[in-house]
Parts: sequence; C-alpha cells; structure tokens
Amino acid sequence: MQRVMPTTDDESQIGERARLAELIQIMGRHGLNGLASRLGLLPGRSEQPVDLGTPERVVALLRDLGPVAVKLGQVLATREDLLGPEWVRALSTLQDRVTPLPFEALEPTILAALGSPIADVFANFNREPIAAASIAQVHAATLRDGTEVVVKVRRPGIAERVDADLRLLRRIARLAARHSPEIRRLKPDELLRFFAESLSQEMDLSAEAAACESIGAFLQPLGVRTPAFYWDQVGRRINVQERLDGMPVREVLDVAGEGGADVAGRYADAVLRMIIFNGRFHADPHPGNVFVLADGSLAFIDFGAVGVLSPARRNEVVTLVLAIAGEDTRSVTDVLLQWSGETDVDRQALTRDLDALIGQFRGAVLQQIELADIFGRVFALLRTYRLALPPDLALLLRTLLIAEGFVRRLDPGFDITARAAPIARELLRERIGPAGLKRGGRRLATSLGRLAAASPELVAFAERVARSGALPIELQKGAVSSPPALPRGADPNVLSAGLLVAGAILQHDHDVVGAILMASAILLAGCAWYANRQRR
Repeated sequence: MQRVMPTTDDESQIGERARLAELIQIMGRHGLNGLASRLGLLPGRSEQPVDLGTPERVVALLRDLGPVAVKLGQVLATREDLLGPEWVRALSTLQDRVTPLPFEALEPTILAALGSPIADVFANFNREPIAAASIAQVHAATLRDGTEVVVKVRRPGIAERVDADLRLLRRIARLAARHSPEIRRLKPDELLRFFAESLSQEMDLSAEAAACESIGAFLQPLGVRTPAFYWDQVGRRINVQERLDGMPVREVLDVAGEGGADVAGRYADAVLRMIIFNGRFHADPHPGNVFVLADGSLAFIDFGAVGVLSPARRNEVVTLVLAIAGEDTRSVTDVLLQWSGETDVDRQALTRDLDALIGQFRGAVLQQIELADIFGRVFALLRTYRLALPPDLALLLRTLLIAEGFVRRLDPGFDITARAAPIARELLRERIGPAGLKRGGRRLATSLGRLAAASPELVAFAERVARSGALPIELQKGAVSSPPALPRGADPNVLSAGLLVAGAILQHDHDVVGAILMASAILLAGCAWYANRQRR
C-alpha cells in the first residue's frame, strides 16, 4: 500500500519560521532570553537561568506578541487553579482592544462576504466602527427596508495569523513540556486544544449567530431577548444582526438605585438556568454584553464565547455540590481527582485539607459568603496539590464569578447561591416528576434488560429478596451471626426516596448505575411494605 505523504505549504512553513524568529527577538527585547532557552527555542543554551521578573513583564510580552497571545493570556487569567493570585491579577489587565481598521481595509471582505455591492443590501453603512477587537469589528448600518442593524466583520488576514500562531504555540508547548515538569503539570496540550476550539468558534461569525439563536430560544420564555440574525447576510466572515434599543447594564450600574435588585435577580436567573438546564451558556456575561431594553426586559449580546457543559459533566457538578453539602469530603476528593486525572496524590492529606476547608464555612450565613472567596480557597488548595480542572469547568467557574461580581455591584446584598437553590430543586422535580420518571422508566426497563442479560443471577437474587422480604447474608466463619441493620433511626422510606432521587439524577448519563439505584429504591420500599404487613 502506497503511503501518501501530507502536502506542505512552503509559504506557511516559512511564515512560521519567520514568526518564531520574531518571537525570539521579542522575548529578548523583554529580557526573557533565559525563558526562550529553557523552552528550547535557543539551541545549545537550555541551561541559561530563567528570570521571568514580574508578572507585568510577561503581560507586556503577551501584548507585543499580538492578539492570539493576548487571548491566551485572558484564558490563563481565569485559571486560578493553575496560577497564583499575582499572575491572575496581572493577566486580567489584558484587554482585547485594538486600533480599528479603516473602512477601506474592510470593504473587500464585506463585498466578498455579501456577494453584492454594499448599496444593494444596506441603505446606509456607517464607515466608523462602534467597536473593534482583535478578531472583528462592528459597524452600525441600516437595511434597505429601514431596519437598524449591527454588522460584525472579521478582520482580513486574521485567520491566517491565528492559524500560524496556534501552530507555533503548540510547538512551544511541546518543547516546554519536555523541558519543564512544572509546565507539564499545566497540561498545555489540553489547554491549547480547548483554546483553539474556542478561537475557532469566535473566528466563525456564523457559529456565533447559531449559538445566539439557539441559546436565545431557551432564554425567550424567561423574558430575556437576544438579537435576531439576517441569515442571508451571515457567513464565516460577516454577520448582520438586529440592533437592540436599550442601555448597557454598565450604565445602569451607575444609577441602579432600587431597580438594581430586580435586574440582578432576572440576570442571575438567566445565567443559572442557562448553565443548569440548557448546558450551553453565554460565557462572557459581563455588564457590556447585557442590555436593559426600552420595555424593561433584559437582552444578551455577543455570543462569541459560549460554554458547553455536557449532561455528564453537569451530573458530576451535582455530585460535587451534594458531597460538599453533605460534608462527604471523601466523595469531594474522588471528584477532584477524577477531574484532574492525577493519581500520584496523597489522598488522605487532601481529604483532611478539604474537610478543614468545608469546616470553615460550616454554619456560616450564605449572604456573608462570596463565591469568589470559596473558589479562591479551593483554587489555592488545587495549586498546593498540583491538581488542575478541566478547561470546560474552568470556563463555568469564570462565568459564575463574572455573574456574582455583576449582581453584587447591582445589589450588594444579593446572594446568587441562594438564588440557585430553587432552580436546582426545580431540576430535581423535573427529573423525579411524572414526566421525568416516565422517561427514566423507559431507560430503567432497557437498563434492567441489559443487566438481566449480563447477570441473570443478580435479577434472580432481587426476585428472591422480593418474595421472602429478607436479605440472605453469608457470614464468614467466626463472624458475629447477626444481620446488618439500618442505622439507628433510619427510615426505609426516606432511604428509598434518596435512592430514587439519586437514580433519577444519574439515569440521564449513567443509565446502568441509575437503574440499579432506582431498582434498589423500589426493592427497599417493597421490603419495607412487606415487613410492615408481616407485623400487622
């Protein structure tokens, strides 16, 4: 079989080499030759000492390197599980603001994307942008029918620049991981893969439109608006969207007054429901991306950053929250180690430290606890044990921190954790209500069928227990010959209800485990009923 070799774009390879030379030059200009040599960028000088200096020096380097480096720095600013507070503070100063391109530089892109002259689509097109960032800039325009719209146009040449810089970053990450155990701990491959996927979505302006429309359909019943898109003028390089008539919440913050609590409540409900129920959420809901419209309703704009939380991941988060609430630190340890993928960890020491951490908040008033404080302490513990969160969870926590900071500014007494409680209960009611149990029942029957096929002895055992009302226990020789008892004061009905709830939560993604728990709940309830009948 003939082996087909991949084709090579000489021009892109030359461009990458030139970009690498430029990177080394910029690092030298910032006094970071030691870092370049330690990363393997300067052959034969890998032993040169590394002096990063201050975090501010690295931030200045990232600014000089351009938009991809700036965006990577912004992502790292959200990773307090990986970096210390001083680094996070410095990286948080990076802003994705660039000098706007003149209209003449954008015009060829607009014409190619529209496939027709601008005047055929727009009655008016404002040549001065209303916003400019590294990926795209935004202009106001009016359609031929008089509709006011916003036109987002990707900067020409940015796709090629991003692609070249991402290739270079992957190369540097591989070199760095080989030379530095500390960088290996940061899991640069996973981090860059997530970063590249996020950048790819942001580069595709049609993906932003699709995400906005999809999440907007979920938000609409909550009374929250999102812009409509004109799909005849939507593509990878351009999108045309409705211009919403309202005031950015950043302006409302200055004059919030008594209305601040109402806006905070509606905003928090929207963010929490996107995460808990929808699984896809606006990942950058800062005050500039939220509007109060003329009719008083809220609107979200700019869906370039979208978080996705799979049902399995949501169940893991529920498991973690329940474990924390129940002060089950062993289960908390299990979840954190599962997320980090680390095995060489002192589990007992981590469990002790988690127990101490949870104990600090035991009995505290919720209104006096800020998520930022809780997360800050958890992140410090993760850094101590060199554990890292998966990137999707890091994005979720960043979104929650943005949301909490937002609502606290609108209403200093607002408690977003208390706001989440009724939404979580609603999710639970949905999963164990008639409709949820009907869906779960179908999955249960299927799962039990698979269990029966895989282990008929298990089903036969369940039938014997159901008929006899007793659990056959085989004790080892010399053991105390008494059957195990439920904890003193335990109510079998409460236990069966707990098993049913747990099974309903897990049934969505872990159907076999969910089936076992739900079947155990039914079995326990049946045994309790039979025992009560025998006593009468």
